[in-house]
Amino acid sequence: MNDVCINAACGQPLPLRVAHCPFCGARQLAQAPVLEKAVAPPPVPQVPVAPPIPIPMPQPAPQPATAPAPKPVPPAPAAPAKAPPAKPAGKGSVPPPRPPVRLRTWIAAAVVLTGIWFYNKPADKPASVAEQVEAATALAAQCDLDGARSALAVLKSAKAPAAQIKRLQASITKSAAACDKQQQRAQAWTALQDSVKQALDAGKPDLAATRLAIYVKRWGDDPDTLELDAKVKVAQASAQLDLADACLARGDRVCLENSLIAAERYKRPELAARTQALRTALSQLLERSLLDASPGQ
Repeated sequence: MNDVCINAACGQPLPLRVAHCPFCGARQLAQAPVLEKAVAPPPVPQVPVAPPIPIPMPQPAPQPATAPAPKPVPPAPAAPAKAPPAKPAGKGSVPPPRPPVRLRTWIAAAVVLTGIWFYNKPADKPASVAEQVEAATALAAQCDLDGARSALAVLKSAKAPAAQIKRLQASITKSAAACDKQQQRAQAWTALQDSVKQALDAGKPDLAATRLAIYVKRWGDDPDTLELDAKVKVAQASAQLDLADACLARGDRVCLENSLIAAERYKRPELAARTQALRTALSQLLERSLLDASPGQ
């Protein structure tokens, strides 16, 4: 059975299903229903489709004259359906507010940053040329000539100012002479101590005093030589007192008095008691000599 135009005013039979009626032009396909919300499928490339070719229909036989039929009026196009209003976003899509950072967290972060800074802090700035020269000069003054010469070589390789290098060279030269003299004196002092000890052990304090005097004349006095000189003088004074004891034992008044005078010249307080005892003995010896000289009295 053939289709019939959906326009009631036309009512012409259609041999095939067409998009528009070839007689009145009315649209033959029903409009698609409007959906509230549909997910659009991915776009598909459209292939142009050729419009349908109208097929000429045989004209019907003429009919008796009747009243003219009213011209069909095409239906007014339907108004486009309004899109449904967008739904407000649900509360679940909003992220919850972030809690405030606690004080202990800030303190921990500050401690960590401080530790990192102390670990990675820049090294101290290198010493200036003047400071290096002063340090090398101090080493030379302490007779560390090898250290001072090493510092001089470093300054030369670093192309330090010529004035600073010349100043350090002069200090090293001056200290080298002084250190050499100091080393020679130390060696001479060691030798003197040994020789003085040998002379004192042999009972020759005058020989020890002579060796000490030669050393002092060349190298000068210092606390060590003064201490050794006191020791030698005590030995010399003791030797004179020993001689006085021998003179007293012989009853030699003149020898005793001369020995006491020689011992007292050294002015050693360590021997004051012994000297006073010999003086008393000398007085007693003098009294006996006077009594022996005048037997009648």
